[in-house]
Amino acid sequence: MSTRVSDWFESAEDFATLTRDAAREAKSDGGKIFAEEMGAKVKEWGLSTYLSEKQLNWLCQLADWEIPARRPT
Repeated sequence: MSTRVSDWFESAEDFATLTRDAAREAKSDGGKIFAEEMGAKVKEWGLSTYLSEKQLNWLCQLADWEIPARRPT
């Protein structure tokens, strides 16, 4: 299922904080690159950036964050 950042986060800045934390804490180059690319996408597209649950899970794992609850529609 295709979701967007807005389905999980109230603000683009909250998601940007997650991507920065994930890039900083990543143990591999692949994880760091992924987090940085997602951060760049949200800078360009904001809350409308596509974000799958798998991508969200990986970012949260990299950043050592709890996975946020999906926001009510």
